[in-house]
Amino acid sequence: MANKVQMPENDLMVETKGKLELFFDKYGNKLLKGLIAVTLIAVAIFAWVSISSNSDLKKENAAQAALTVALTTERDVASFEAIVNEYEGTKAANTAAYLAGAEYLKAGDIANAKASLAKYADVEGAAGEVINALVYTLRGDVAVEENDLQTAAELYRKAIAANEEVLNVEAATKKLALVLEAMGDKAAAMEAYKALVEKHPDLKAQYAKYIFE
Repeated sequence: MANKVQMPENDLMVETKGKLELFFDKYGNKLLKGLIAVTLIAVAIFAWVSISSNSDLKKENAAQAALTVALTTERDVASFEAIVNEYEGTKAANTAAYLAGAEYLKAGDIANAKASLAKYADVEGAAGEVINALVYTLRGDVAVEENDLQTAAELYRKAIAANEEVLNVEAATKKLALVLEAMGDKAAAMEAYKALVEKHPDLKAQYAKYIFE
C-alpha cells in the first residue's frame, strides 16, 4: 500500500470532499437501488452454491436467510453486523460486511466503515465483480476521508478494473479524477476521463469539457 500523504487539509482538499459529497447527493439513490438489486441477485446465486459439508450448508442457508430478512426489513448497520459476527466465514457474512461498511460510511463513521470493509473478501463471478468494485470504491472514499489520496487513487483504479459496468466505471472515474486534481496532477485526471470515454463512447459528449479544456 502506498504511504499516506501527511498534510493538513487545504482549500483544494476541502473542495474535493465537497465535490464528492455533491456527487453522492446526485447519484446516491440510483447507486443504492443498483446496490440492493445486485445484492439480492448475489444472495440468490450464493444460495445455490455447493458447499462441502452438511454443517456448512446449514450455516450458509441460515446466513442467507438472515441476510434476506435484513435486506427486506431492517436494512440497518446493526442487522448487517449481527450477520457478520454470527455467520463468520459464510458468503452471506461477506456480503453483510460490505453492506455494513456502506452504512457506516453513509453515517460518517469512518473508523467502523474501514473496519467492516476490511472484512470483505473479493468474490468471483459476475455478481461478485460488481460488489468487489463497489467495495474498492468505498475503500477509496475512506482513504479520501483519511487524507490518504495516493491510496484513494489506487483503490478507485481497482474499482474501475474490477467491473466494466458503466455506472461503476463512471462513478469511480469521477472520484479518481477529483483525487488526482487534488494531488495536483490535472494531466492524469484528464487521462482518466479519456479512458472512460474510450471504454464507454456514449459518454464522450458529457465529458468532452474535461478532456479538451
